[in-house]
Amino acid sequence: MHPDVMALVALEGEDAAVEALETRLRALEPRLQELERSRELAATALQRAKHALGAEEDKLREARARAAQHRTLQERNQKQLDGITNIREANAASAQLESARRMASDADAEAARIAARVEEARARAQQAELAVAEIEGSQETERTTIASERRAIEEELRHARMKRDGSAKRVNSSLLSKYDKVRRRRRGQSVFPLRGGACASCDTALPLQRRHEMARTGAIEMCEACGVLLYAAE
Repeated sequence: MHPDVMALVALEGEDAAVEALETRLRALEPRLQELERSRELAATALQRAKHALGAEEDKLREARARAAQHRTLQERNQKQLDGITNIREANAASAQLESARRMASDADAEAARIAARVEEARARAQQAELAVAEIEGSQETERTTIASERRAIEEELRHARMKRDGSAKRVNSSLLSKYDKVRRRRRGQSVFPLRGGACASCDTALPLQRRHEMARTGAIEMCEACGVLLYAAE
């Protein structure tokens, strides 16, 4: 086999090795994405639970503040009533006091209902936190495994690219440029032998004289039908 052919075939082998490693590296991404998707779902649920808890706690503070205001008003009305001796004024003050008592009672009841909701919301937030922790714990081994695989593949890929670069230096520059263009276009095998006088890729026959010339000189030609690079195999 002509040295140019040997160098080009070797280079394509190195490119195939690099691409196989790149494919393996890309294959890790869906696994990571699935893990992250599960964690994000749990994290989003936790965020919603915390937001709901915060909203209920705000409502509880407001309800307790209203209840305190009504109790203060109730105490003020009670003091006013205690200092009144006029019957008519006493009746009016008693009505105000009763109204203040009802409002204070209603406010306390509302605060109690909201306090119960706060406890429920807090429990949901705690459950959501546990869910996130459980997911992160269950994913730890898988994430460690993926990270280890990534490091190993990246190291293999680094060596494969260095080897590819070395092989590329053994191919003459014009042929290398032509090969790179064909491989970028095809994104796969780009160098094929003649098989039975035809392109091994698309089975298009080459003229006899051209085949003989390729065999004699070791020339590497482009298939006019499918665009791959052809060589005459010995």
